[in-house]
Amino acid sequence: MRKASLAPLELSALALLSKSSLGSAAPADGETLWDLFVKPPEDTRIMMRWWWFGPAVTHEELKQEVLTMKEGGIGGFEILPVYPLALDGSRHGIHNLPYLSDGFLDALRFVNQKAQELGMRLDLTLCSGWPYGGSKVPVNQSAGMLRVVQVELSDSDDSVPIPILEAGESLIAAWAVRNDHQQLSGTSVQELADLSGPRVRIAGRQQFHTLVFFVSSRTGQQVKRPAVGAEGFVIDHYDATAVSAYLRFTGDRLMQAFGSKPPYAVFSDSLEVYRSNWTPDLLEEFRRRRGYDLKPHLLALVGD
Repeated sequence: MRKASLAPLELSALALLSKSSLGSAAPADGETLWDLFVKPPEDTRIMMRWWWFGPAVTHEELKQEVLTMKEGGIGGFEILPVYPLALDGSRHGIHNLPYLSDGFLDALRFVNQKAQELGMRLDLTLCSGWPYGGSKVPVNQSAGMLRVVQVELSDSDDSVPIPILEAGESLIAAWAVRNDHQQLSGTSVQELADLSGPRVRIAGRQQFHTLVFFVSSRTGQQVKRPAVGAEGFVIDHYDATAVSAYLRFTGDRLMQAFGSKPPYAVFSDSLEVYRSNWTPDLLEEFRRRRGYDLKPHLLALVGD
């Protein structure tokens, strides 16, 4: 690299950079800022995002890419296993290692050893694709949402079937509501106490226009861009049981590849948990933490 001549203003900017951004890497005796720029300290070198597609990786390829990064002055990398570019048995001769399989862990172990030998930093996503989730997440630990079902009453209705509940859903509460000025929380509402049967009956039917059901539901969101074997539900990030289970079957399994030399950092690539605004024990937790019941106020979500 040819040393360019710098204007006084540029020199002042570099001097400021040496005091702020470089921190402990500020020039020592006998060193200049230019020397540190050409050969930065190991802990200030750039890192690379390293996506393993498939993952279809081999030890030979991994070694070559790690050495190429090291020779290029890169200080480390973060590994994210993502979707395959081609299926097994294609004309490209690709073999995808299923996520968390022995072969996949062996590849991680190999790369970690090379990183340690070369003094490079290794970070790892605690998932494949994003956000957290996968093939071992059951529907009752998947991302939750509040589903609201409104049923308009006809003059002949004295009972109404409860909404059809899908896997992982439960009925929280229901109200009969009189619509005043097209709003649901008007002067007359009646909570329906018995929700155990296939139908609910409404006392004083003539004064009500709408039934409003609140269902603890699931978003059904799937992990985005997963590797082979990592497809499945996104976890309920508000459920400690779901998170702990995920950390056990994914995190503990991943760490088997590292032994006494774990990654520098683990993380989620992106928190794209769409529509997840609920978790099954939200009402119970709210009452415990705030001292009153939130359920009677649910109508405010669809009223005024």
